Amino acid sequence: MSQDWKTPEVRAAEEMVEERMRQAEEALAKATRFEAELPEVKLTDERIEEIQQHVRDGNAPAEIVAFQHRVDDGEFSWREVADGTAFRDESVRAAFAASVRNMQQAKEMLDAGYDAATVITNDPNRPADAGYDDEPPDSFLR
Repeated sequence: MSQDWKTPEVRAAEEMVEERMRQAEEALAKATRFEAELPEVKLTDERIEEIQQHVRDGNAPAEIVAFQHRVDDGEFSWREVADGTAFRDESVRAAFAASVRNMQQAKEMLDAGYDAATVITNDPNRPADAGYDDEPPDSFLR
């Protein structure tokens, strides 16, 4: 069948769709590579309890506290956070958004050559009176 009926606008739209499909396939391939590089998260029952206690002790922002209430109500679990399934919910993504920004900032500092103690000391969620120790902070919840 002849393609003569296609206007320049239709041809341009087809080209744009083809380019967007190529970009989407490229993004999917990139995401698949990144996912393969991620370490598997092992969240033990003990660690879950520590996280919940940390949140209940008032060491988390209001969004995370609200999420903990949803966990307590049986709507979500911390295992669903660890395996990523909880993040299908927009409100869960929003609750953890600030935490992700803070983790990105920490990674950027580490990539820039700062040592772990400096990164931890400059954590915006770290209490002013907290000194550095070798235990990793739980401020990623904030």
